[in-house]
Amino acid sequence: MVNKVKINVQGTGTSHTRTDLLAGPSGEFCLISDEPPVRGGNNEGMLPLEVFLAGYVACTNVIMNIIGHELGITFSNLTFKATGHLNPLGYMGKEKLSTPFIKLELTVSGNYSGENEQLDELREQLVWRCPAAATLVSSGTEILDTWNLVKI
Repeated sequence: MVNKVKINVQGTGTSHTRTDLLAGPSGEFCLISDEPPVRGGNNEGMLPLEVFLAGYVACTNVIMNIIGHELGITFSNLTFKATGHLNPLGYMGKEKLSTPFIKLELTVSGNYSGENEQLDELREQLVWRCPAAATLVSSGTEILDTWNLVKI
């Protein structure tokens, strides 16, 4: 039996829109999430759904480098851009949605060394090995990825 990995995050709601988040073994990492003034917040941090997409981008980076190492691919100068297309009817209370994010566009840019076939294999594995991507895909989110990588 495989030991499950526990991931802990703690949050304190310091206002009706702001959440101060702590993570790490001793709570040493801090992040603030807030809403903009137009939605009653003070714009003191990333929107909650920006935090969600940031986790997806960070997970993509880590897992693609793990898979790359296994396949003999190295990356440099990587940049990521993720754009989520959210159906607002769920959070507005108008409809129960199994797929809040209808579509997610991911652009990965940078340099790589390795074979094109290996890069294709990496892209196939990334969808199910990155827990954030797998969660989105299993909910029905369509992920459209664009890879602007230059072979070095």
